[in-house]
Parts: sequence; structure tokens; C-alpha cells
Amino acid sequence: MKALWVDSGNDPDFVKVDGFTHLFFDMFDPRITRAYLVWVESKGFKTGLYMVTNWPQFVGKTGKQVAEIVDDRVSKVGTKVTKIQFDMEEHDPDFILAVLQRWRQLRPKQDTSWTMESWQGGWMSPEFVQEILSLRVRVVPQYYKGNMEVAAQDVGLKDMLKAGFPYEIVTGFYDAAALPWGWEGFAFTMGRLP
Repeated sequence: MKALWVDSGNDPDFVKVDGFTHLFFDMFDPRITRAYLVWVESKGFKTGLYMVTNWPQFVGKTGKQVAEIVDDRVSKVGTKVTKIQFDMEEHDPDFILAVLQRWRQLRPKQDTSWTMESWQGGWMSPEFVQEILSLRVRVVPQYYKGNMEVAAQDVGLKDMLKAGFPYEIVTGFYDAAALPWGWEGFAFTMGRLP
């Protein structure tokens, strides 16, 4: 899978996104409707939606409320949504589990991933990791830092493996401006593509 976040307020640049398999959109972009996703898929892409917990829609909300807001938005977009990505960079296992547990109650079969900052495995207890595994959520460590400095992919992957996540459910998130040869996973964002 080669998935790309499309910047909010932008349509895909179908020349630039050639070679990607999935395009993910800001779930609160008002243009994103079922018809819009059907149009994108007619161009040969699978689609998904992303959210970020520091967005205004989620500020001050409990984990349960965050999941319910996302569920409501996905329902409004419609059944064409194939994948959902939660960008939760809090170092708060209780909050993250509350979001994902409620999400699984609401959407037990939805293809779901969780992205976090690079090198976060140190705060993840074995119990936390086992709960994430039981919820069938793909983990997507970011292979870049907040200033978009590239973080070592091998170190980021080893960090997740050391925390207890099996290799099969770890997928990297790369800076789209610095995609390595042969990469697979997620890229941030279309606006950063060369």
C-alpha cells in the first residue's frame, strides 16, 4: 500500500499522485462526500479519511467522545469510506485506548490505523500493546520529526517491535518530500511531494 494524505481543501493532483494506491482526506473538509470519494475511486484510487486529535472538533473531548465524533462524521460521508486513520500524538495510553475501544464498539470491522510520533514505544506498556492488538488497529509510527527532519526508519520500526507490536501490523509514515526508494506505507502530505 502506498497511501497519501491529501491536504485539506485540495483536490488530488492526479499527475503528482500517480503511483499511489490510496488517498486519504481530512474528514472535516466539507467537500468530502460519498460522491466525492466515488469520483476519486473512479480514477483508480482507494480512499480513506484522517483526523488529528488536536483539531478544534476534539479539543477538550474525552476519548469516548472523540470516537463518537469520528463515527458521526464517517456516517455523514457515507458507506464509501474504506479506511480511517487516527492521528493521536498524546502520550496518554488511557485516552488512546478510550478512543479506540469506543471506536471498535461503533465500527467493529472498519479498517483502522493509528499514527503517532516517532520513537514512542517507551511509554507503551505490554498491557497497552496487547489491548491495541486486540482492537485490530494498525500502528503507523511517523518516520519524521515535528520539524519534518527525517527520523531513522529502522530505529522507528525497531522501537515498535521492541514495544511488542508484530512486524505485520507496523506500517511507516514518511515525509512525502523524502520518500525512500522502495517505500510502502503512508506519506505526509501531497503538498510536500516534489
